[in-house]
Amino acid sequence: MTLGDGYITDIGYTSDFYSEMAPGHLAFSTLVTGRDPGGALRPARVLELGFGQGFGLALLAAANPDIAFEGCDFNAAHVAHASDLIETAGLANLSVAEASFEVVAAQAGDSNADIVLLHGILSWVAKEAEDAILAILRRRLRRNGVLYLSYNCLPGWAPLVPIRQLIIDIKRRHEGNSQSQIAAALDLLALLKQGDATYFACNPVAGAHVDAMLGQDRVYLAHEYLSEHWRLFQFSDVAARLGEADGLGYIASATLTENFNQFAVPANLQPLIAQTGDPILRETLRDVAANKNFRRDIFGRGGKILSKAERRELLGRMRFAPVVPRRRQVFKFRGPLNELIGRDDFYSPIADLLTERFATFDELLALPIFGEHAVDRLVECLALLIHSGQVVPLIIQPTMDPEPARRFNRMIVDRARGGRLYGYLASPIAGTGIRVDDFGLLTLAAIFDGEADTLLAAARHGLSIITALGRRPLDDGRALTEDDEAIEFLSARMRPVIVDDIPLWRRLGML
Repeated sequence: MTLGDGYITDIGYTSDFYSEMAPGHLAFSTLVTGRDPGGALRPARVLELGFGQGFGLALLAAANPDIAFEGCDFNAAHVAHASDLIETAGLANLSVAEASFEVVAAQAGDSNADIVLLHGILSWVAKEAEDAILAILRRRLRRNGVLYLSYNCLPGWAPLVPIRQLIIDIKRRHEGNSQSQIAAALDLLALLKQGDATYFACNPVAGAHVDAMLGQDRVYLAHEYLSEHWRLFQFSDVAARLGEADGLGYIASATLTENFNQFAVPANLQPLIAQTGDPILRETLRDVAANKNFRRDIFGRGGKILSKAERRELLGRMRFAPVVPRRRQVFKFRGPLNELIGRDDFYSPIADLLTERFATFDELLALPIFGEHAVDRLVECLALLIHSGQVVPLIIQPTMDPEPARRFNRMIVDRARGGRLYGYLASPIAGTGIRVDDFGLLTLAAIFDGEADTLLAAARHGLSIITALGRRPLDDGRALTEDDEAIEFLSARMRPVIVDDIPLWRRLGML
């Protein structure tokens, strides 16, 4: 296969971070289902296949300096971007290579990866690349290692297939680059929908999907829809293929809510799912019950079912930390089917203790509302808090070097000054990424530059950065052209960062 054949190479992929790929999240996800986390609990080496721009991989390396990270991607621009992040942040524990999966599969290598990451790859590669992935897994993944992979799946995608096929037809008939091709496709889809095409009348979910697409990042859409290699999978097909890689078996979903029937399956179908003994068929039925269109799976070479005592002991090795200030925490959670409302008498004691200190599972279980009889209840509460991005699981480490993460975070702030915005910072305590918005980056720039003695000074400094980029602050889409109004606007948005976020980020070792 020729490099780039059928893939999108004229524009780089988006730079994002996915918390499901962090070792702590993977370990906790397996414990939710009562399975052995294996190499995810204390990994020595992590390999990512197809790392895109490399931002997420670099962040994980910065947040976990005791772990060796490596990655490969066939796109030279992606590798150059990742290499620049590595050099600028001084990440000695990360190496990247420009190579296709076929080339990597043909190379010699030790069985030394505790975790292999494969985000957004499987649905967008040719059969030859899929075969190469399996060969890499056979050779590189340790006996007790875990694999994370995400992919588009059936049945949720079924009514949307004509949209993707139309986009490909437009691409093949439209000269120009990927951005112009996706723009032409979106324009035509919008016209069809506005003209009451019967397809949309018969498939209302398709109409809602097009509406959502019109507001999404077009670089993301180009990579999602324009690749010639685009396949939808049944879970059973993926499980069968991975079984060929020296017996990789399904362990859990990295989307935590999907591991609980009471959240992921309609109530009247829960007995059917519970009584289905075949694990592959059971997972397939869950997909149909929830009309799932995207999976984040954890497979393992091992992953034994733990006894209650074994699971309890491993949970005791984990700590938990808030990543959202207490007064902004909410106990309403988005589930696979609907919104979930958490009981305040369960969730408030957890949130209060974590605000006081990062707590172990044992300390949380000792809260009066829980106790040793309520292990599953606490696991469920923590799963929803983690799923909602308000809490992160921590693997207890004896020592931790915060400097790589702090260098990485300074780099992110420095790049924001030049208009290159990344949405996450690295936490060496949590071993994962913490979301940050534009106002958080402006506030950090003021702090790093010694311009945050007062809120007013920080806001003025933030305005100077925006102005130097030839831009103005936007309030609900309206450009604030008057400096006094702009400073007042920035002050209001930087205040909660200074009051709430900065103290929390310091506790998380980010500053």
